[in-house]
Amino acid sequence: MANPFGVVCRTETSMPKEQPKLYTDLASWFHLLTPPSHYVDSASYAARAMQEAASIPIKTVLELGSCGGNNTSHLKARFKMTLTDLSPAMLDLSRGINPECEHIQGEMRKLRLGLIFEAIFIEDAVKTRSCT
Repeated sequence: MANPFGVVCRTETSMPKEQPKLYTDLASWFHLLTPPSHYVDSASYAARAMQEAASIPIKTVLELGSCGGNNTSHLKARFKMTLTDLSPAMLDLSRGINPECEHIQGEMRKLRLGLIFEAIFIEDAVKTRSCT
């Protein structure tokens, strides 16, 4: 199918050599800078959007790039959540507010979990695109 908009997008496929310090050395500051309470509206919107788009009831959700688990802190009331992130420090932070959820460390493009989910949630973990 031809691109009707004439826009060409290139997705960056290489990973940065180092993660930002906020995801490593300064991870303990993450919830101070972006508290889970600030995610009520976005999590509510995401839950509605997933339910409306689904042709079956959603029970299980895989979150790719979960960071500190802020969205899941609200989504877990509706869904059984499995969180993934590249940063072990972020997953540790998320475990503090989402201990009942499964946490898996890994690069989202390479994860092979052998599990089935009714929905996959990615908020802002996919962002390196250049369009002309």
